[in-house]
Amino acid sequence: MRRSLVEAIERETDLTVCGQAEDAQEALAAIMSIKPDIVLTDIELKSSSGLDLIKSLRAQTPMLPIIATTMFDGLQNERLAWAAGASGFVSKDDGPEKMIATVHDVLRKSKEPNESA
Repeated sequence: MRRSLVEAIERETDLTVCGQAEDAQEALAAIMSIKPDIVLTDIELKSSSGLDLIKSLRAQTPMLPIIATTMFDGLQNERLAWAAGASGFVSKDDGPEKMIATVHDVLRKSKEPNESA
């Protein structure tokens, strides 16, 4: 699944995959080093939780856009992702086109001026 998603992202002229990780600790280290414009994380990581990753990222980089995804129990996991601090959510069942559209939408919203400021 990750390979097809990476291929879909790489086909976009305005998006580039700058890193990949299998667990939250590896991802957190890479994100802090690479400083991407957006993070896409699965809720179910190899030996950890993507929800924990979202919470850690939110604490360390509050403005970083984060999209959560999963293919398990979409509605419950979507609620958990929002509660953890995700900026967006998309089910893997929705396919790569929806995933790319969500990435573009979250990136666009992250660049809009904050209306509450």
